[in-house]
Amino acid sequence: MKKIRRNISAGEAPEKVIFIGDKKMDKTIIRRLCYSHDNVHETILDDKRDMSEFTRCDGISWFQVYGVHDVELLSMLGKSFDIHPLILADIANTEHNPKMDIFDHQIFIELKRMTYNAKTRIVDSEQCCLLLGKNYVMSFLERDDDVFDPIIKRIKSGKQKISSASSGFLAYSLIDVIVDDYYSILEQIGEDIEDLEDTIIEKPTIKDIEKIHSIKHSLIYLRKAVWPLREVVKKFDVEAADFYDKSDYIYLRDLYDHIIQIIDTVETQREILAEILDIYLSSVSNKLNQIMKVLTIISTIFIPLTFISSIYGMNFKFMPELEWQWSYPILVTSMLIISGVMLFMFKRKGWFS
Repeated sequence: MKKIRRNISAGEAPEKVIFIGDKKMDKTIIRRLCYSHDNVHETILDDKRDMSEFTRCDGISWFQVYGVHDVELLSMLGKSFDIHPLILADIANTEHNPKMDIFDHQIFIELKRMTYNAKTRIVDSEQCCLLLGKNYVMSFLERDDDVFDPIIKRIKSGKQKISSASSGFLAYSLIDVIVDDYYSILEQIGEDIEDLEDTIIEKPTIKDIEKIHSIKHSLIYLRKAVWPLREVVKKFDVEAADFYDKSDYIYLRDLYDHIIQIIDTVETQREILAEILDIYLSSVSNKLNQIMKVLTIISTIFIPLTFISSIYGMNFKFMPELEWQWSYPILVTSMLIISGVMLFMFKRKGWFS
């Protein structure tokens, strides 16, 4: 799980743009998708191109920014789109929790893009920021990712609602894609939990504890990303009505319901994981009890045998049976009979079950 790092000195201006996080690509890439119901045009920003020309669009503009480490480029975007310095500072800080801020003419949304490593059972995250204006949306990712490819295909097809909808509907669609990935992660975690449960019931090992804690940390990390997102969508639904059509309201409610389902699923999986941990501890305890039972039975059988052998290990002179011809066979036979009788009694009392 990530530890919070703060590279800003105490007393530094809060609007100062400082990159905080891990640099995940060498050069920042900006793509623009300008579209309307009958036209789609895609361009890539050239560092030498005039930004004012790059921002011209007759329909909805979607600016896709990959790589948030370039503070100078962020400042240039801030000047071109009149972005508040606090927003730019939040974009450059990749360790914020999901949130939503409302400004005079823009809405800023910050959430987490999650991926799940099935081998290590660890959830990895990257920051995703959305800046919503009246006729444009900016998306900021830490690296060039294909998470939004389905949205691009829907826009280019020109046959779906998104190609003629508002900028608010585009922002909703981007959030919806991120939330859909949460479902995929929960499905993979659910499969790992089922496999882990079967393994623990059949043959628990010490490695299972590591798997349990790894999945547990992943669920906690996922919960920290999803829980505040519920309030973000609820706030977007109420306070961003000017940026989307009234007919889009039902889509936002559907997105809110999906987030509630994800939260419930996370809580359910955490409870199941706790039960699996109890099963593991019970299995280990039962296994130890079985071992102790076997050792106890063996020790109990050898107590009388040890007593008999210890008697004839004494150095007394007058022990007449030591001179008898059949003393050894009789002694060994007696020991076998005693052991057999004790085993029969233990089995009759059900100590072997």
